[in-house]
Amino acid sequence: MTSSLDRALAADPRHRLNAPLLPTAGDSRVAVVIPCRNEGKSIGKVVADFRRALPAARIIVVDNASTDDTAERAAEAGARVLTESRRGKGFALLRGFAAARDVDFVVMVDGDDTYPADEVTTLVAALHEGADVAIGVRLHSYDDGAYRPGHTVGNRLFIGLVRVLFGARTQDLFSGYRAFTQRFLATAPLIAQGFEIEAELSLQALAGGFEVKQVPVHYRARGEGSVSKLNTWRDGYRILLALLAFFRDYRPLTCFGGLAVVLGLLSLLSGSLVVAEYLRTGLVMRMPTAILSVGLGLLSAISMIGGLLLSSVSRRSQELAALLARR
Repeated sequence: MTSSLDRALAADPRHRLNAPLLPTAGDSRVAVVIPCRNEGKSIGKVVADFRRALPAARIIVVDNASTDDTAERAAEAGARVLTESRRGKGFALLRGFAAARDVDFVVMVDGDDTYPADEVTTLVAALHEGADVAIGVRLHSYDDGAYRPGHTVGNRLFIGLVRVLFGARTQDLFSGYRAFTQRFLATAPLIAQGFEIEAELSLQALAGGFEVKQVPVHYRARGEGSVSKLNTWRDGYRILLALLAFFRDYRPLTCFGGLAVVLGLLSLLSGSLVVAEYLRTGLVMRMPTAILSVGLGLLSAISMIGGLLLSSVSRRSQELAALLARR
């Protein structure tokens, strides 16, 4: 029987003549990593669905300190179950990625049965065609009730912030349905611990110059009894801090240069009041304002110099990473 991936590749003219032999959707060189915490009601179905979609793939479920029967249900469905005692989606994914170092492609998906397994072949096909990262974009098609109140707006606000800070044209910053080449996972320095891991994956792909393919997928509502582990305000705050830290580290000249401009303008504004009064009276009547102006000017200069130095360091780090990737 012809798989949906084979049909997709056959329909592409680039694969009809003189095309290289590519692994099929059921090739064992694909691993599916599923981070879970208290998803006992849905994990069995998720594993079974991905087993049907990718018959020979390795299914790895990472039990992230669950208090229910998640691990037992996953094992019964035929998955390899790993345990990660440190709570946090980032910890669970990194544990799963480490266990899948010997495969070519790695798929990550949530264990809450909100992502359709039959669309995994489209993500894998994007990697076959040369992409390093394939992202399942949810914002175009989703069930009523799939998103909690405010999450769609929050997602779009963060997407807008990423576009302003980094110029990235991402369509879904927090999608939990992605596929990666081993080349990307081996060279991207992932350190996120919680739900900010999805944002970090997107930004590392941007910083490393990896080719990213965005694939529309349908997002389903959670099943009865399944509860999201995302805390809107706490995790939103952590994601915001992670984005700002990434901006500071990977765009230092823009970050500190912008700060220098703001401080410089404030210095000129406060200093102009002192100078205008001196020209009118011949006296410096606002000594605190004059000191503030000088201090702001010094901070502006320090910020610009720091931005230039850090930009040079960041540039050398990127060059070193590029050389290591080629090896």
